[in-house]
Amino acid sequence: MTITKIKTEINTLSHTDKLYLLQMLVQEIVTEEKFYLQSEKHGQGAADILQRMADRNALSTSIKDPVTWQRELRHDRSLPGRDE
Repeated sequence: MTITKIKTEINTLSHTDKLYLLQMLVQEIVTEEKFYLQSEKHGQGAADILQRMADRNALSTSIKDPVTWQRELRHDRSLPGRDE
């Protein structure tokens, strides 16, 4: 699958689902690179991951209206039976 096709598919997701996908991807990177939360290196590792994402403009088109996105996210978290 090409990056273009992946981006097209991601654009069909809700803002909440995009955030959830991002969280899963970051967790995968953390796991693959063996960064541990207890480690002093974690802060630098997390910074490195975020820098790589920024360098790739990973979220440049994902969140068009941050205020609306945040309201949707808060509403989603408050729904009963939400598994996360």
